[in-house]
Amino acid sequence: MKFPFFIAKRYLFTKRSKNVVNIISYISLFGVAIGTAALVIVLSVFNGFEKLVLDMYNSFDPHIQITTSEGKTFKINEINDLISEEQEIENYSYVLEEKVFLEHKENQIIVQIKGVDVNYPKIVDVDSIIKLGEYFNNEFYQDKKVLIIGAGVYYNLDVDLSDMFSQLTITSPNKDSKYIKDKSDLIRSVFTPLGVFSVQAEYDNKYIITPLYVLQQVLDREGESTSVEINLRDPRRMSDFSDKLSEKLGEEYIVKTRLEQHEFLYKLLNSEKLAVFLILIFILIIASFNIVISLSMMMIDKQNDIKTFWQLGSTKKQIQNIFFTKGFLGVLLGSFIGLFLGVAFSFSQQYFEFIPLQGNFVVSAYPIRVEWIDVLIVECIVLFIGLIASYFPAKGLTSKFLKTQNL
Repeated sequence: MKFPFFIAKRYLFTKRSKNVVNIISYISLFGVAIGTAALVIVLSVFNGFEKLVLDMYNSFDPHIQITTSEGKTFKINEINDLISEEQEIENYSYVLEEKVFLEHKENQIIVQIKGVDVNYPKIVDVDSIIKLGEYFNNEFYQDKKVLIIGAGVYYNLDVDLSDMFSQLTITSPNKDSKYIKDKSDLIRSVFTPLGVFSVQAEYDNKYIITPLYVLQQVLDREGESTSVEINLRDPRRMSDFSDKLSEKLGEEYIVKTRLEQHEFLYKLLNSEKLAVFLILIFILIIASFNIVISLSMMMIDKQNDIKTFWQLGSTKKQIQNIFFTKGFLGVLLGSFIGLFLGVAFSFSQQYFEFIPLQGNFVVSAYPIRVEWIDVLIVECIVLFIGLIASYFPAKGLTSKFLKTQNL
């Protein structure tokens, strides 16, 4: 065992722990542990909320979405052969969307109607999002004017699914009309609600779903679609497959991955996480002054030891390394304790949910998820701060003390 490491270890784990210098050393070690644990816990909480929010969106969004870059719709037969031959695609569904005016009795609301084909349940797990009533799985409904409505639309329009005579009136613009001047520029259709779905507020308040064939007939857009929703066999290939498909389809079509469909949301979540992470790093840097202070006080306390080391033939570099190693070992020990506390707390919350969320939320307890890459990043940053906080006091005070003692 090298001499500096041996002495540093003795200083760190000395049994004479009741003097002020050692107490301050333990306080600095405790500060590193708490700061490290806080970083791990906060990042894990952000990971938990990110996963929760994205899972709610992803339950309604496909891996890949194709839309046209020119106009609103495209002919399905123009790209169907190309898509069907792609081996990486697990399932795909054609979708037709239009903004419409929805009425029920005296209640009115503007919504997005979404016409979906028979493959849609293979893209979205409709059974998991239907909260009331039923989905139009049965072939009997594929040419009937039926709707599945979002929970927000359901409450805003005060729809009664138990009433078999309850109907919703949809008003949409005529595709051949450039301006709405009179009734001839509008198309009115009556639909029967079958069920209510719930994903998250943005979709629940915005969408209603109907069979694709029915909406094509109502809007006079037979054989047309606004988008293709695709699920891949390997979701990890989303980005690569998107680039490949974009090149194959050309500039007439826009191909977006799940991330690109909600690019702003992903950026917002990552920006918030980064901001909090930087704030905690700044707090940890301030806390590192405890390391500087405790190491400086120890070196002052150990002046006789330094003199003895020098007289016994130790070099300036060896003496400097003794106190640098002692400071760094304290940071290392504190970071390991902090990582253990942070990870243990995070896993406990993840499995036992002992900290509840107040109010009416989609989950009963704070969501949390440990990502080991975050743990590694935290450890690297803490050790980097510890290196700096240990190096400069050890170097500066060693030189100063030896100079003042004319050693």
